[in-house]
Amino acid sequence: MSYHNCPHCGIQLKSFEPLVCGNVRIDAPGHISYRSNPLELAPTQFIIAEALIRANGRGLERSTLVNLIDEDLNETTITQYVKRLREAFKTLDPKFKQIQCLRGFGAYRWVPAEG
Repeated sequence: MSYHNCPHCGIQLKSFEPLVCGNVRIDAPGHISYRSNPLELAPTQFIIAEALIRANGRGLERSTLVNLIDEDLNETTITQYVKRLREAFKTLDPKFKQIQCLRGFGAYRWVPAEG
């Protein structure tokens, strides 16, 4: 995300930047496509997917994802959200394995599709 100041009040605002990462594309907040097929995700699933994709292969701890969602969640709930997110991608590709669990770190990462 890039930042700019509101011309009226000067408050710092975030600008959405579209993202393409291999076989996934995020065109706008809440709009994601996988292998050129639109994917319907719940808002929380979208937040997690976008965070993992934007992390560019780096692991994100569950606690980081909890903070992004900005709800009163625990880390076990994040595990369930990630499970549902994987299932959503598997509706388009039953062999989907681009979300990896980094065992021992309590983290997840997005693995870009191979060429």
